[in-house]
Amino acid sequence: MNFLHNQAIPVEHGGAVVDVVADIRPAGPDVVVLLHGLSCTKDSFAAVVDAPALAHLTTCAIDLPGHGRTAPLPSGAHTLENYADLVGRVVARLAPTRLHLVGHSMGGAVGLIAAQGMRDLVTFTGVEGNLVGDDAGLVSRQIADLELDDFADNEFGRFIDSLRAAPEADLRAWGEWTATCAPAAVHESARSLVEWSDSGKLLGWYRAMTGTSFLYGAQGDRLGHLLPLLDESSTFAIPDAGHFPMVDNPHALYSALAAVIGG
Repeated sequence: MNFLHNQAIPVEHGGAVVDVVADIRPAGPDVVVLLHGLSCTKDSFAAVVDAPALAHLTTCAIDLPGHGRTAPLPSGAHTLENYADLVGRVVARLAPTRLHLVGHSMGGAVGLIAAQGMRDLVTFTGVEGNLVGDDAGLVSRQIADLELDDFADNEFGRFIDSLRAAPEADLRAWGEWTATCAPAAVHESARSLVEWSDSGKLLGWYRAMTGTSFLYGAQGDRLGHLLPLLDESSTFAIPDAGHFPMVDNPHALYSALAAVIGG
């Protein structure tokens, strides 16, 4: 089976063509689209191509604009709604028979916005996804509170250095992903993420949809503020994992994802 690494998917946005770069593992007409978090990249889902539980599904992990190998938007802000518009256009190009959206952290919010009005969507899965204000944690709010020049000139490099020096493997990986991002894209998307998380819309949309599931790291901090707001039957803890279960325990994550997707 061919693995299409760094495949450009050209889509129109704002009167220009944007090449959304993706890693695609073709398998069949049902497609799983994977959306990464703030200052992350499609590489955060690298282990999905080796997940036997999902081998019967086409998987497509994309780099959102200004993250990884997808260039920043030529015009317009790096907002979650602009990201969601691009996701919808990528999905249209993929033309799945059945679509499954999976969003990690910020990608969960992007996926929920994109899901509104999607006709072919069968399941939506948040992986530590943003749904309420408390999900926009300290990092997102600290970035959002800074002026762009201060963040780009001073704090962006310090943020990368602190992540790369962390003892935890998932944070070090986050540092490597962040180093490939455009500071302005990270700054703008952080501000948009805080606004959307505080809006109250995301949780309402999530609860109104069918086929939703929420996967979270058992070692994380979701138990207190978020899980009581969700249907317990649709939430699944990933053992030995924190905010990045795709790094901490990818086998358990993708096995759980296959179970909630079904088919």
